[in-house]
Amino acid sequence: MSQAETGLTGRQRQREQTRAQILEAAANAFAGAGFDAASLADIAAQAGVKKALVQYHFSTKEQLWRAAALQIWQQRNDALAMQLGDAAGGELASRMREGFTALVEFTCEQPHWLWFMFHEAAAQGERQKWLIEHCMQEDYRLGELFVIEFQRQGLIRAGSPLHLLHLISGALTYNLLVAPSTLVATGTDLASPDAIREQVRLLQELLAP
Repeated sequence: MSQAETGLTGRQRQREQTRAQILEAAANAFAGAGFDAASLADIAAQAGVKKALVQYHFSTKEQLWRAAALQIWQQRNDALAMQLGDAAGGELASRMREGFTALVEFTCEQPHWLWFMFHEAAAQGERQKWLIEHCMQEDYRLGELFVIEFQRQGLIRAGSPLHLLHLISGALTYNLLVAPSTLVATGTDLASPDAIREQVRLLQELLAP
């Protein structure tokens, strides 16, 4: 339990727990069905609470969607920071490998972050603008800096950092999206630890100058 949580009353802890349940259910619902198709009633059912309780915590579906987006990105950023922090000071190739592996492992555990993004990435609307401003813009900035740093260190070939960032992101996540179908069709589990290690190794070799 965090220091902040220890100062809460039982009622406050229950409120925070309920809010967390609602956000988790909302993230899954919006990722699976998209904003328009996901209903507050469905989200309440997934969270195991009444719809009125969802509306108590979040006055509109838009507000709930935004809160779910921020939570998903924060969870992902925390997971990446923890993994990269453990690798800090290590050999450069190992640090790059840890960065790639951290993204793959988080996506394995929380694939809804990709589907959440995909539902809005191709659309042109206010939610897309909000998601870019509050989540994706920083992803682009940090991702390009990651590529540039390893280009300077001679571990990634020359080329547009933005283009390379998209190639890297696709290579690390697409396999996971099609892993269930690949397993049925070929018997190979692309989401297994051995497969992930091999994919990361091959990606590093492909990126090498």
